[in-house]
Amino acid sequence: MALQFSTIIDLTNAGVCAYLVLRLHRAANQDSSSQTVKNFLYTYGSLTAAYVLLFMPRIIAGDQTAILGYSFAIGNFFFLLACGFLGKIMVFFSKPAWVKRYFVTFLVLTGIGLVRSVYEPARPVVDSTTGITNWNVDLASGIYFGILMLAILIPGVIFFIKRGIQAKDNHIVRVRSLTVGVGILLMIFSAVIFYLAASETVAIIGDLFSIGALLTVFLGVIYHRPQFLPYPVVQPNSNNQQK
Repeated sequence: MALQFSTIIDLTNAGVCAYLVLRLHRAANQDSSSQTVKNFLYTYGSLTAAYVLLFMPRIIAGDQTAILGYSFAIGNFFFLLACGFLGKIMVFFSKPAWVKRYFVTFLVLTGIGLVRSVYEPARPVVDSTTGITNWNVDLASGIYFGILMLAILIPGVIFFIKRGIQAKDNHIVRVRSLTVGVGILLMIFSAVIFYLAASETVAIIGDLFSIGALLTVFLGVIYHRPQFLPYPVVQPNSNNQQK
């Protein structure tokens, strides 16, 4: 059975995220002190889980609307969890003492949204002509999740771009921050298109935005970090001489 267009999109994004998780995991092991790399690792890990929950049920139980609705609710939870880890990075740089308080509060709010979306699950319908899935999300749940998501992503764009502009004397921080900020902006566009796509052309555009966003943020994270190189970086040591 041929995969539906929406399923292919989510499968592609899951594969991209899973690959980036492996790269970030390697970097986190080599630089265990970097909270930024760790939180980006958790961000992409959550995104991988979200996309898997979107495509896998449609492959194994594509005609079970109830299962698809519940998997969409849990997938949305992981999308928000990814936003939560992204928010931890901003709080860590601006108010480090508030990191734990922020994350616990965000988890509680996200949990409330999950309960609500499970109680009133989405009722997805697949357009047999375009292959696009219309999730028919409960309006209240959709608004709630949208507000929580934008409450992290919009400040994220402002935070990283502002940080990049202010870092005039630090080229590395400047490039990293501006790149991550642009990537988050692309995430906002892809999220809006994901929920509003009504044609195959618009869905393709949203797909390009989502993959571009994932890769752009990742490029900002890895910029000028030696642990992401495919070979170990050996620092010169005057005590070591070739024999």
